[in-house]
Amino acid sequence: MTDLIVGPFSKFIEIVFNAILNFTDNYGVALVILSMVVNIILLPFYSFAEKIEKKEKNIQQKMKPKLDEFKSVYKGYELYLYTNNVYRLNNYRPAYALRGLVSLLIQVPFFMGAYAFLSNYTPFQGSSFLILKDLGNPDGLLVIGALTVNLLPFVMTIVNLASGYIYAKESGLNEKITIVVIALFFLVILYSSPSSLLLYWTCNNIFSLFKNMITHRKIEGEVI
Repeated sequence: MTDLIVGPFSKFIEIVFNAILNFTDNYGVALVILSMVVNIILLPFYSFAEKIEKKEKNIQQKMKPKLDEFKSVYKGYELYLYTNNVYRLNNYRPAYALRGLVSLLIQVPFFMGAYAFLSNYTPFQGSSFLILKDLGNPDGLLVIGALTVNLLPFVMTIVNLASGYIYAKESGLNEKITIVVIALFFLVILYSSPSSLLLYWTCNNIFSLFKNMITHRKIEGEVI
């Protein structure tokens, strides 16, 4: 079942990567351009996702004063009843909160496809790019005595958190916590991954950071 879902995305990543590689003849450059191409393709979907997420933020902000008021007065079952009443009046369901994760959900199949292809791409073994000595293995850029630390996962996480900070600047605490948890989750699961995959995903996060900065400035301009 997983192969049926991930397979087409993995094949797509493979086709695009090989086409870029034939043009650049450089694995590292091909990875950077691959990230750009995938994100450009996804731009219309991100635009659609942002509209859904904006709708979620607006209704959350609309309900927040009343919900905060009830939380300060009621507890337990009474709070549950009053909260549900606010949801009913606004035609809202708790499951709608997932709308705030649409952008992430769009990225998931492409990430899984990239993970499946890049993690098993044997030509990366022994290939270097800039300060990365071997794209087929974890970067191991920091060596402290007998301890080797991979730095790319932390760079990826910092960029991810910066992007999330800008995106969720006006959001509630729950959404901010969710962004931090997701960033740390990726840090853990990708820490020992090949540097090729980390390079690709870090470029994705950098793209997302700039996209969120532009979107945030556009929103500020509309408010002004």
